[in-house]
Amino acid sequence: MVGTEATLEDLLFRGEPDWLRDRRRAALESYERLPMPSKTDEEWRRTDVSRFDPAEYAELEHDVAHVTHHEPLPNGVILESLPAAAKAHADLVAPHLFSLLRPSRDRFTALHAAFFTGGNFLYVPDGVVIEEPIRAEHFSKASGTRVLPHTLIVAGRGARFNFLDEYIAEDENEAGFRSGSTEIFLGEGAHVGYVSLQKWGRKAWHFGDQSARLEKDAKLTLFNVTLGGQFSKTRVEASLVGQGAEAELKAIYLASGEQFFDFHTLQDHQVGNTRSDLLFKGALQDTARTVYAGLIRIEKGAARSDAYQANRNLVLSEHAKATSIPMLEIDNNDVRCTHGATVGPVDPISMFYLQSRGIPAATARRMIVQGFFGEVLERIPFEHARRLVEAELEARLG
Repeated sequence: MVGTEATLEDLLFRGEPDWLRDRRRAALESYERLPMPSKTDEEWRRTDVSRFDPAEYAELEHDVAHVTHHEPLPNGVILESLPAAAKAHADLVAPHLFSLLRPSRDRFTALHAAFFTGGNFLYVPDGVVIEEPIRAEHFSKASGTRVLPHTLIVAGRGARFNFLDEYIAEDENEAGFRSGSTEIFLGEGAHVGYVSLQKWGRKAWHFGDQSARLEKDAKLTLFNVTLGGQFSKTRVEASLVGQGAEAELKAIYLASGEQFFDFHTLQDHQVGNTRSDLLFKGALQDTARTVYAGLIRIEKGAARSDAYQANRNLVLSEHAKATSIPMLEIDNNDVRCTHGATVGPVDPISMFYLQSRGIPAATARRMIVQGFFGEVLERIPFEHARRLVEAELEARLG
């Protein structure tokens, strides 16, 4: 058992409000009731969690995110730690927190909801535009601990801004239980750019969820970067509930050594005249493995929906393996949907071309990988995050 009532009470000693305490207890009950995922569950059929025991990581590291924003925030904007906002702004936090990421979904979502440690709350009122990106850094400082930050973002009608979450291990060899989950609510006509950069320790177990709800004419650009963890499972989901809503979901991942990355995505078109565009690109080397499974769901009333989904994998070693499973579930005939997946090695013709011009093989391969990611890097919604991700990739590619 990962947590007892006493453990939960210790966590709540910080004076959290009653509604949050009750929500944590309900999540813990869900955790204790739900079975461990097994290979008979479709989502977990290719993902082995039998070696993960949360009880090994009982000590909680409280997340105190370092938030950077140099300009004064416009009037009405709320940017606080999530625990502080839960007390001071319960009217805004309580209706949204864990309404997209429901603890009843599975054991790991329930565990995160019961024991999440810190994180941030951002509320941007109707019509407010924030020009400078907001950057939040979440740190893990020790092995053998749990660090489970949660980000909650609420954008009012016509609000516009960009947000970056970085998940950083102070020692890249740290072991532990990590998460980094986010809920994003976009009001009518809101435009939000969100980037998640995950670089936890190479021996960490990471479970993360990013889920967004888009109202009429809202536009979301969500970009996920996965680099850290010996095991990383990430869900990215967008629910388009208002006509004219657009979700652009992009990701890059670079797996090496014995890393295992699992991605599940959902583009849920609940009403018509909505658009989603997903592109996940990954490179694998050594004995790394990745699994991608994505679903486009077009519901009955969602006529004239337009959805695109692609997963591209570049395999840099004969021992690395990528599995890709794109899926469609369409209940309306008046739609346009495209999906596809590729898994392949470095193009030998490209390698020959570069080496014939005197470029060493290792450098040529690095150039090809950088070019492979280039199409997606260009879609990072703001320059600061783009430079940061490019620098991380260059460092990891040598």
